[in-house]
Amino acid sequence: MRNLIIIILISTSFLSCKKTMDQVPKPQKEDATIIGHWDNFQQYWLENTKTKIHRVETDDKHRHLSLDINESSNDKEIIIEIREGRNGKSLVEKMTIRKEDLTEFVLDHNADTLFISGMKHFKNSQPYKFIRTRKFSGWLEYPMQQFKDSVYRKSNLEIHDQGGMAEINIDGVHYTAELTQLLFGHKLPIMKLAIYNMPMDSVQINSRSISYTWLNPDAKRTGINLRKIITGWTFIEPGYINSDNTKFSKKEDD
Repeated sequence: MRNLIIIILISTSFLSCKKTMDQVPKPQKEDATIIGHWDNFQQYWLENTKTKIHRVETDDKHRHLSLDINESSNDKEIIIEIREGRNGKSLVEKMTIRKEDLTEFVLDHNADTLFISGMKHFKNSQPYKFIRTRKFSGWLEYPMQQFKDSVYRKSNLEIHDQGGMAEINIDGVHYTAELTQLLFGHKLPIMKLAIYNMPMDSVQINSRSISYTWLNPDAKRTGINLRKIITGWTFIEPGYINSDNTKFSKKEDD
């Protein structure tokens, strides 16, 4: 009997505690999580690629947009800059939004993905799916065959992994590096580094690369050496090291 009373008391205490915990409001997502740079390249690519295994069939295709979202001087507002096209070439609109109004068009968001619908630029039947960009620092190197042991190098370049691009354009030589996050066969997320033998402005969603490599989506370093063109990229984070900010020779280190 004594044991039964103890069990009843423990059960009652547990239920009371659980009820109290259930009544505590769950933490809400903070507006600050949407601050940063976002791009819907992956959504745009899935709807427009000519490769059937990857393509999403739809008659209501989304525009290729990117967002720069920043805090305003007023704590109650944020500033959203909307751009369209590769590398955010065309400015669509710059607007100031009250934070309390975000719920009218931001359907959901987390650290990596932002869904927007309903505003004048986002009126598709399906929401716009923006992915937070990861910025990479890198270089492009072209061995100049007309000069022995000479190379042309562009250093300290910056691109992001949602269709970001950088190019070499010298004496009729055109190469473009492109970094993208893709969804292979609708199921397998990859990061892809592609090289095109054309100017950056000529690269389209279905342009054919001369070579590419792929790796894990959260990789922090990638590169490719095709002999005629070489490139390397490193995720930008505190203390990152790549060949642009590292000394190699002992003489320089001294």
